Amino acid sequence: MNRIINDPKRNAKILRALREKEENLVHEGEKLAQSLVKGGKLDKERQLRNIQEIAEQSTSWAEVELFIRYQAARREIPVDWAKETITKLEELRGMARSIVGVEDNSLIRKVHLELVRRILGYTVRWHVWHTKGETQVVKGGGR
Repeated sequence: MNRIINDPKRNAKILRALREKEENLVHEGEKLAQSLVKGGKLDKERQLRNIQEIAEQSTSWAEVELFIRYQAARREIPVDWAKETITKLEELRGMARSIVGVEDNSLIRKVHLELVRRILGYTVRWHVWHTKGETQVVKGGGR
């Protein structure tokens, strides 16, 4: 979490705001995962983890966006899903702006990327559930 800001008071405020948004982020991750598997149980866990890894390592939303487009161009993920995901993740910039509360573009970028990272992490987890976990419940009778 230190990657957001070094000012402890400001960081605490931002972290509190992120925690308050967490449930919504989990639900948004589920929506992205569901839209990826709709029309078939395509297992795209590896591709999602690659996207998440780029987001974790990057300091640039543009880099993450480009990698999503790259994965779609290589037909690793559906183009429509890539476009939808980019739009949804880009919209998080508004949430980041409201969390930061001041016009600090550097901090807004950092918070935006943190939101992107969180949603992508939840998307991976939901995707695994929808492609592997649900079938275990059906086959195994609810273990």
